[in-house]
Amino acid sequence: MSIILVTGASGRTGRRVISQLIARRQRIRAFVRRPEAAQELLAMGVNDCFLGNLERDDDLRSALRDVSGVLHICPPMHPDEDKIAAAMIALCEAQGVERFVLYSVLHPLADVPHHRRKLAAEHALINSSLAYTILQPCRYMQHLNAIWPQVRDAGRHAMPFSSTARFSLVDLHDLAEATARVLVEPGHDYATYQLAGPARLSMEDCASTLTDLLGREVTAIARSDEEFRRDAQAAGMPATRIETMSVMNAHYTAHGLSGNANALRWLLGREPTTFAAFVKRELMGEA
Repeated sequence: MSIILVTGASGRTGRRVISQLIARRQRIRAFVRRPEAAQELLAMGVNDCFLGNLERDDDLRSALRDVSGVLHICPPMHPDEDKIAAAMIALCEAQGVERFVLYSVLHPLADVPHHRRKLAAEHALINSSLAYTILQPCRYMQHLNAIWPQVRDAGRHAMPFSSTARFSLVDLHDLAEATARVLVEPGHDYATYQLAGPARLSMEDCASTLTDLLGREVTAIARSDEEFRRDAQAAGMPATRIETMSVMNAHYTAHGLSGNANALRWLLGREPTTFAAFVKRELMGEA
């Protein structure tokens, strides 16, 4: 059976995709940096783990040995994402990898630093000799998880952008299922798929839904850039990432991030998960 290499395997996206691949009885090699992450993934059912650094070509070359397919998920907002992707694509060509699935972002043309780096990665892949699929996911519904205690206990849905900006929020569970299907099912070569959720929702829309579900008032609050920067610095976030996120938040305030759900609907063979269904399942513990 062929081996699929998954980079970013220990992140929230990688773990969920790996769970879907394991359910489909795929052999998986996980690329990770930390030994403890490797142990956790092996316990999940990953066949083997490669401990290495995505920025070292020798590590990439070794990890790609005997691999037939790659799912490349770069760590979020990595400052060298474009360079890592280009190096990995070239090595995959040299080593005869059959398929390369790139986990990109919705609207890589947007004037946001990490979108532009993902656009460069897409450019390198399209101009390679590899059979490829490009996935372009929107913002995750799971971004709510980090602030759930304050939503549930204090009725504050606070994000660092406009409360009226609209997003085609998508459930990571749906994204993982769609990604696994692309990896293991035929018919997805040379495709680029927008993976957007079923409704364009603002923070105020989400707060209204949360009010109904929790039976108490939830208020949408647009946090200022100054507040975001202060808290990010206090949490130890690198300065380059703070700058990238600040630009991203300003872009979101001006434009939101909207896409079309038809590709995700088709890949899943069902309706994508609604925001209310996500909250009930993942945060309120309802089936």
